[in-house]
Amino acid sequence: MNVNALEKELKKNRINTFLVHQNGKLVMEYYRTENCPNQLNKINSITKSITATLIGIAIDKGYIESIHTPLTAFFPKLPKEKHGLTMYQLLTMTTGEAWEEFGNGVKFPTFFVRSVNWTNYVLKRPLVEQPGTKMNYNSGSSHLLSYMLQHATGICAAQFADKYLFGPLNITDYEWEQDPQGISIGGFGMKMKAEDLLKLGLLYLHNGEWKGQQIVSPDWIQQSCEPLFTTYERIASYGFHWWVMDKPGFDVPYKVYFALGYAGQYVIIVPDLHLTAVISSHMPRKGLVPLQIFIEHLKQQFIISLNCR
Repeated sequence: MNVNALEKELKKNRINTFLVHQNGKLVMEYYRTENCPNQLNKINSITKSITATLIGIAIDKGYIESIHTPLTAFFPKLPKEKHGLTMYQLLTMTTGEAWEEFGNGVKFPTFFVRSVNWTNYVLKRPLVEQPGTKMNYNSGSSHLLSYMLQHATGICAAQFADKYLFGPLNITDYEWEQDPQGISIGGFGMKMKAEDLLKLGLLYLHNGEWKGQQIVSPDWIQQSCEPLFTTYERIASYGFHWWVMDKPGFDVPYKVYFALGYAGQYVIIVPDLHLTAVISSHMPRKGLVPLQIFIEHLKQQFIISLNCR
């Protein structure tokens, strides 16, 4: 990649950190200030992709049977209209519940966060769509996954991560908030360094392997980045808590999938280029701008490569 041209574009915007790792080495390391490398950044909804990764590990290790495990296995008092829901609908955000959070702008789920019991609040939300048919962005689904992980393993998601994900990746300096019942927040509430987010991207780029150790199965990685459901104005498709741009559905030269956090936080993977990138920004109203810069640069480089052949 032409990292010099990319860096010039970044400096025009409020992008704090941009790391690009390609073909086994760090090819770009942009920090807006000297404090950025050591700063714990709010990664917002990238937390969701981490929660989903932990679910994959829990399934690999036999704590949870499968993605088709019914919610009734964890919530025996689930309303009857929701008895058909499984973990698959949570992972793909296709539960069909009434929930306003993303679409025409971004709406923080205030009533959810202010509720006495977050899990019960989600479980009581009425259905307004046929489950499994339409993706609707829902931090409540991510939080139920965290609850189910804690119920299945006997430890909270943060402790499970320390043992099976963060520990092996040598991620030791992070923060992860909990709900009033002591459940790690499944959809947001985490702070992490950009260099540690890069490790997550590299884990996915290398099909779940890290330094010779299989952290999460290749099957889980493949399922996570499949474009299963369309989303809002074709921003991207959705897999298992990862956003996906595939060549047939989007104007991109390569398949790109990414974790996305509010205000411009990204972990981006481009398997065909052996590339992963991390972006940390503060762009509350223009959170898609860093992704657009990256995609546009990708297109330009693709055209250049064709002309050079």
